[in-house]
Amino acid sequence: MRTMLAAALMSLLAAHATWGETVVEGKLEVLHLDGLADPARWGPAECTVEASRALRAEGHPTLHLHITVDHHGGEKNYPIGWPRTYLDLKKPDETSWAEFERFEFLIHAAMSRPAPPRKVLNLQILCPDKHQALSRNLEEIRLSEWARVSVPIRSIQNVEQVARLGLNISESDYRHGDVLDFHVGAFRLVRAAEFGLASLKVTTPVIYRDDARLGVELETVGPPGKLARGLPLAVYEGSQLLRRETHSVTRGVQSLAVDLRGLKLGVGRYTLVAFDEAPGQRVAAAFRVVESPWEVQK
Repeated sequence: MRTMLAAALMSLLAAHATWGETVVEGKLEVLHLDGLADPARWGPAECTVEASRALRAEGHPTLHLHITVDHHGGEKNYPIGWPRTYLDLKKPDETSWAEFERFEFLIHAAMSRPAPPRKVLNLQILCPDKHQALSRNLEEIRLSEWARVSVPIRSIQNVEQVARLGLNISESDYRHGDVLDFHVGAFRLVRAAEFGLASLKVTTPVIYRDDARLGVELETVGPPGKLARGLPLAVYEGSQLLRRETHSVTRGVQSLAVDLRGLKLGVGRYTLVAFDEAPGQRVAAAFRVVESPWEVQK
C-alpha cells in the first residue's frame, strides 16, 4: 500500500511540473519525459504500438508494444524479420541528456513462452543516427514484473547529438508464433539533486617532495548550476588543514592536476578531501610524500 501511495504521489508531483522542468524526488532531480509514451510518435514495423490499457508504469503514460513472431512474414529477402519501432526526440525539451546522469524507464514483459530468450529486446539510442548509436540488450527484463532500465549517460558516445530512440527484436531469437507484449513507460532523465562526487581517486598516490603535483581522477554528479560553483578540495595532514582551494570541474569523469608545490610538504602522509566542510558530501583519498632520488643523492 505504501509503495502504491508513493508512486501516486510522485505521479501527481510530476503532473504539476511545467513541461521541461525538473522535480526533486528524494535525493534525485528528475526530468519526466512522458511525451515519449505517445504511441502516435512511434513508427512501428512488423509490430504494433498503442497506449497501454492494462498497465501504467508508476502512474505514468505507458506504451504497449505487441509482437507476434512470424518466421515467414518478414521482408522478401529477410522472412525471419526484425520487428522494430523508432521515435524522434523533440529539441530541446527531450535532448538535454548531457546535463543528466542516467536515462531510465520501466518495462513489463509478458510472453506466450515460459521464459524469455537470452536476447529479449534491444534498445537503440541514436546520436544522431545508426553510425553513432548505443545498442543494448535489455537484460533487466523479467516476465510479469516491472523492471527499471537505467542507462548511464557517460556510456553514450556523442550524447550531445541524441536524436532518436528505437526498440527492436530479432525474430531469430524467438520461436515462430511466440506472442510478446512489452509495456514501457515512466521515461525520465535523472541526476543527483545536489552537487557531489561519485568517486575520487588519487592517481599518483606517492609523490616526490620537490615536485609535489598530484594527479586526481573524479566523477561529478549534480545540477549544472551547482557544478559551476566549483569543487572545494582541501589538503590535510592528520586533522590539520593545510589548504583549501576551489577547482573548476565539468560533469562526469575527469582528471585534475593539483599543484601542491607551494605548500612545501614534508615527507609524510596526507589526505585530499573534497567537500571537507560538508559531512554529507565529504569524500577523501590518501597520498604520501617521499624524498626524491635527487634529494637523497645530495
